[in-house]
Amino acid sequence: METKQQPEEERVPFYRMIMDDFMLLLVLGVTIYAVFYLIWGIMELSNLPAIPDEIKKSLLK
Repeated sequence: METKQQPEEERVPFYRMIMDDFMLLLVLGVTIYAVFYLIWGIMELSNLPAIPDEIKKSLLK
């Protein structure tokens, strides 16, 4: 009697699935860049000094 053995499917590691998908890498690259750039911009804006009252009053006239 001959038994047919099915080839055992090799499990693909998670990092290899990510590295093989070039569209996912493109999306991740753009998204990570945009998120860090946005965070950097928010940090820069939070470090700006307050506008003096004289300038505020002259702008609101």
